[in-house]
Formats: sequence, C-alpha cells, structure tokens
Amino acid sequence: MFGTVAKMRFKPGSFEKLQEVMSGFEERQAKGFVSTTVYRSQSDPDEMWLAIVFEDEASYRANADDPRTDQLAKTMPELVNAAPEGHGGRGVPMARRGGAAPKMPSKAGA
Repeated sequence: MFGTVAKMRFKPGSFEKLQEVMSGFEERQAKGFVSTTVYRSQSDPDEMWLAIVFEDEASYRANADDPRTDQLAKTMPELVNAAPEGHGGRGVPMARRGGAAPKMPSKAGA
C-alpha cells in the first residue's frame, strides 16, 4: 500500500463541495485506487485529515501524473484556507479487525 495523509483547513461550508469532488475522483476508478477516508475534527468541523490509499507506489505515482488528478487539485484552492499539509508514504499495517496484521519489513523498501 502507498498513499497520502493530508491535513486540511476548509473554508466554512466547503465540506459538501469536497464530498462532490471526492465522489468524482472515486467514480473515475483510477488504477490501483483502494480508498479515501476523511476524518473531520469534532472540535473544529472545518479541519480535516484526508487519507488516500493505493495498492502500490507505482499506481499512486501514475495517478499523481494523470491530468485528471491535476484538474481535481485545481479545485482545492476554492475550498481550503491554506495549502494542504500532505505526507506520502508506504502503508504499514499494524493491526486489523479479526486478527493480527501481517509482518512487514522494518526498513522502507525492504
């Protein structure tokens, strides 16, 4: 797995527009796309964390290079108060419902 976690601060009332934008992305069915989850702060509903997951880094990079992704990114300035603070990386399962997570290499790329 490979993806991004991004912290975003939205303009008041923009959450519904984000849902529309993300729905359009998911309908696109980008190769290797697994999921998108948005965590909305209970204390500040305009602060959110976005987690997007792809099967592997190659799929993630191909999506990032897709002109349709660039078009989606161009809609963000109208929704957010500042540029998202994003961090990409390899997903490392730690635990899951129904049992222990699989053992993963301790070093990146191992």
